[in-house]
Amino acid sequence: MMQKKLTGTLILSAVLTLPAFAASNSLKATGVIQQAADAKTAKDDTQVELIGKLIKSLGDEKYLFRDASGEVEVAIDNALWRDIEITSDNTVTLRGEVDDEWRGLEIEIDSMELVGQAE
Repeated sequence: MMQKKLTGTLILSAVLTLPAFAASNSLKATGVIQQAADAKTAKDDTQVELIGKLIKSLGDEKYLFRDASGEVEVAIDNALWRDIEITSDNTVTLRGEVDDEWRGLEIEIDSMELVGQAE
C-alpha cells in the first residue's frame, strides 16, 4: 500500500512539473536570446531579441541596454536610427546577434523599434 502511494506521488509530481519545465525551456527552443544577462554569455552568432531600455550612449555607435535581467553593451549603426527619437524612458525592441570578436563580446543590432510602434 505504501509503495502504491509513493508511486502515485512520484507520477503526480512528474506530471505537475512538466508545464514549468516546458515554459522555462521555451526560449531555448527558439534559439533566440531574450534577456540581456543571457546575451552576455551567449555564443558568437546567436540571435537576440531584447526588450528594454537604451539607458546611455557609450560613443562610437555603442549603447548600454538594460532589461529586468541586467545590462549589456549593444552596437547600433547610425543608419538604423531613421529619425527615431529614443530616450532612456522609452522601451525598445532590439533584434540582432552576438558578435564575439577579439575586442570582446558585443550585441550587433540589425533592427530596432519603439515598443508600441511598427518598425
